[in-house]
Amino acid sequence: MSSSGSKQPDNADSNAADKAADGQQEPKKQKTVHDYVELIETVARVEYSRLPNHLIDYSELVNIGAIAVHVLLTENPGTEYNVTYLSTAIKWAVRNELRYRYKWYSLKTNEDKEPDDPNLKGSKSKVKSKVYETILSADAMRDQENPMELKDDSQGPEENAELKEMALVVRESINKLPPREKNILEARFYKNMKMREIGEIYNISPSRISRILQSGLSKVKRDLQKRGYVY
Repeated sequence: MSSSGSKQPDNADSNAADKAADGQQEPKKQKTVHDYVELIETVARVEYSRLPNHLIDYSELVNIGAIAVHVLLTENPGTEYNVTYLSTAIKWAVRNELRYRYKWYSLKTNEDKEPDDPNLKGSKSKVKSKVYETILSADAMRDQENPMELKDDSQGPEENAELKEMALVVRESINKLPPREKNILEARFYKNMKMREIGEIYNISPSRISRILQSGLSKVKRDLQKRGYVY
């Protein structure tokens, strides 16, 4: 007979003990977006650092990444995703969103074609500026076999023609740069070389390469502005 002071196990402890005895494991807690906030912010920072500052806000990239992770977790509950897989999913969610927005800017050219309306005279130049920003995005160029020959089968002939025209114009501007800047931009954007590889060839640090790239791209933009291709 048990004494009145003895402690009886509660139901939770009893159930856990029964499952342990049966060789069963407690189900793992379903992870949420909050568990991956640090990863989302890290990938967003990396992607943001590669884009023109005014192309998209950092907070927007974080939101895009959070949505991508949420979709994965809700569509495949119980699935364990490693960091590499999630990082890739976040990265491509961001890039796909940028491609969607870029396509919208390109299609806007046709919508604004009303030569007699003085309020719309700057529309085409603004669109070309967005084309320019996309072409000079390290990722946009790196993801192509030939970075300066951007292709998108979903776009019409006019949009693709404008892309090719801008690609040639940017190439001409790069050719005007001092030899060192020209060679480093070509290595990064045409030969798809990594910063580390370029650093080994020229015996300079990645941070120095980054500054040279920024300087070269700024000169390219100024040249395009003088020639009326961007505002």
